[in-house]
Amino acid sequence: MAEREFEEYLVPLARRLAHALRTMPLDTRPAYEVGQALVAARCYDAGALPLTLGVLDAYLVLYCPPDRPMLAEESRARCARLQHAVAAGFAHALSERAKGEQESASREALAARAAAEQALHASEARFQAVFDGAVIGVGVADLEGQVLLVNDAVARMFGRPGDHLLGENVADWAHPEDVPTAMEVYQELITGQREHFRMEKPYYRGDGSVLWTNLTVTLLRDESGAPQYQLALMEDITEQRRLRDRLRYEATHDELTGLPNRTLFFERLDEAVSATVTRTPAADTAAPTATSASVGASAPAAPSASTAPSASTVPVAASVPSAPVEAEPIPEPPADAIPLPSAPPAGEIPAGGTRPDEPPTPVPATEARSDAHAQADAEAPASGGSGADPGSASGSAAGRPAPSIAESGKFGMCYVDLDGFRAVNDSLGHAVGDHLLIAVAERLQTCLTQPSQIVARPGGDEFFALTVGPTAPRDAVDLAERMLQALAEPVRIKGRDLLVRASIGVASGVRGETTRAAVLRSVDIAMYRAKAAGGNRYEVADAASDARVIARHSLTNGLPAALENGEFFIEYQPLVRLEDGTVRGAEALVRWLHPVHGVLGPDQFIALAENTGLIVPLGRWVLAEAARQARAWRDAGCGAEPLRVNVNLSPCQLRYPDLVADTVAVLENAGLEPAALCLEVTENDLIGADEEALRPLRQLAEMGVDIALDDFGTGYSNLAYLRRLPVSTLKLDRSFTLGMQSDPADPVDVKIVEGIVSLAHTLNLAVTVEGVETGSQAEHLRMLGCDTAQGWYYARPGPPDRLHQLALTDAAGG
Repeated sequence: MAEREFEEYLVPLARRLAHALRTMPLDTRPAYEVGQALVAARCYDAGALPLTLGVLDAYLVLYCPPDRPMLAEESRARCARLQHAVAAGFAHALSERAKGEQESASREALAARAAAEQALHASEARFQAVFDGAVIGVGVADLEGQVLLVNDAVARMFGRPGDHLLGENVADWAHPEDVPTAMEVYQELITGQREHFRMEKPYYRGDGSVLWTNLTVTLLRDESGAPQYQLALMEDITEQRRLRDRLRYEATHDELTGLPNRTLFFERLDEAVSATVTRTPAADTAAPTATSASVGASAPAAPSASTAPSASTVPVAASVPSAPVEAEPIPEPPADAIPLPSAPPAGEIPAGGTRPDEPPTPVPATEARSDAHAQADAEAPASGGSGADPGSASGSAAGRPAPSIAESGKFGMCYVDLDGFRAVNDSLGHAVGDHLLIAVAERLQTCLTQPSQIVARPGGDEFFALTVGPTAPRDAVDLAERMLQALAEPVRIKGRDLLVRASIGVASGVRGETTRAAVLRSVDIAMYRAKAAGGNRYEVADAASDARVIARHSLTNGLPAALENGEFFIEYQPLVRLEDGTVRGAEALVRWLHPVHGVLGPDQFIALAENTGLIVPLGRWVLAEAARQARAWRDAGCGAEPLRVNVNLSPCQLRYPDLVADTVAVLENAGLEPAALCLEVTENDLIGADEEALRPLRQLAEMGVDIALDDFGTGYSNLAYLRRLPVSTLKLDRSFTLGMQSDPADPVDVKIVEGIVSLAHTLNLAVTVEGVETGSQAEHLRMLGCDTAQGWYYARPGPPDRLHQLALTDAAGG
């Protein structure tokens, strides 16, 4: 209390002592009560009582004397007795207070102990209830792995009584799908290097089935921090695992055939071509997520009773997803990858769509889907085949284990495309087509003879196959042969026998030396080579074929820009009148000045222009440029008579509806008479054409434009059919005059040419001969009555100025 309050508290006590001092006889009870009051006022510090008694001794008699006269000794004696009474009351009160506090402390201690015991009991009861009733399994083991305690959830998960699990060692709970790294993680835990780890862990149940758990193991330490126990928390995720495997299966398998689909096949292919193969990620330092060992072991155990679906070659649970692979850009091929023509022996490849002596390999439009440029290391023979003895090809691939990549790093791939499958869908319906695909899938599966082989359906009527191992290149070829043999027998569907033919591309390589995109490109090119060769066969990829296709693809992509950038130009080869040797005209031959590959002849890009539709604008440009040049020759006064220019038409241009209108517009813009233009069309493009197809040429012929039948004699022409064609000139193919290049001439060739010339002249047709190489050949042709000729004997194709000089020379000589 405050000082003022304390003073107010002490004044009444002092008055009671003064009153007691005067009272007769002496009564010490008030002094006793004053002592108790001091204790009640908390004046019980160690020095409080002596000070109080000293004050009473010094001042009580002095300031509060008795009412009647009294000897000093008596007054002092009465004061001493009062002091003793105050001390006695003080001591008694202080003793009672201490006793009370002690009893209170004792009661509080007893209450606290009772509360603690009750709380401990409640805590143990709650812990036991949580431990026993937890859905998550809880177990405790010592550092040696011996199980000390498990709850009911663990017993339910394992399908065994909990007391049967006690005393077992976690090393006995290993599973074949435990990864080796789990043992390292466990050792780090029990040695105190890590505090916990987490992983997905499989176990065997009592009935032999597989239990999948989400396992978390924590290290428990004693008071000194030393490792003492391991605490495991296990969550049953078997159903989630089954669902995940089912979803994974559906995502990686074809719904129709049950084969692996594009996704799963590409994962396998990536493993085969990748320089590093990672089948399962290792546990990380904080929380391993890969399938791993039990709490303390990864020892081998009995085979797993798998619960994942397995309708095809690969169980999906162990699959490792791959990242999307970006398509690699197709690089510009080297110049030596494109077959550039040297000087052809005679007669040039004409502009506007005529073919070379050896037709180029057809380039399907789908070749553009190849992803990137790289070369597959084809170790199998490069020749194709169709139907070798398949050897032992029995058994199905269903249920095979996932193929492992052999240490040799070699792989082989087959790309199977059914020939004419669209006709089945179009004529018999998609239901029949689906049945056919299922039957084909079953037959292809029977061709797999090794666990390292897999067949997949990426979609449509296409199938992929992959084999790995030291003999993979040869195995891939053998696999292609077995597939062709398996498909040779007709498939019977709804009472109808359907013949199945397939084109197969085969490619092989070594891991780390190529890419997935390069392998797919090579096998795709090889498949289309097989299809172009007639189908029902296989072809093995080779670097030369890949380079040719890449070159054609590069040129195809560059064609539109080349026309816009003015990269095309025309050379002219003279047409000489055999009767007097004068220049009659020239044939326009288009060239491409490629920025990388230099000058390219028409045999290297005309077919590509026809496939892409660019032949129409390119042909229109050639026609306009040739007409402009013919007008320039006329204005310059070249020759005794106007020079005629020959321009080739491709089949695409013949079918172009505006051919006549474009030709008329070109002649008008150039100011050129129709007679100064000759359009060359190959024999195969006209023989057999109906009247509708011939109408544009008839219209042009009626205008005065000459029409020449090029490459005459190379097709299976009906000679009587010549009467109804709107042609004025036959261009005799060089093959008929090769025997006249030397003297004496081949009599057979002479008779053939003589007959053709006689027939042509009977039909009022002029005859032009291509490929004149020698003077003897020219003289023979002149004597046989041929009208004009062209070839290197007279001049090679060149710029228009050279033709101008030749014509001026003829005019001067005449």
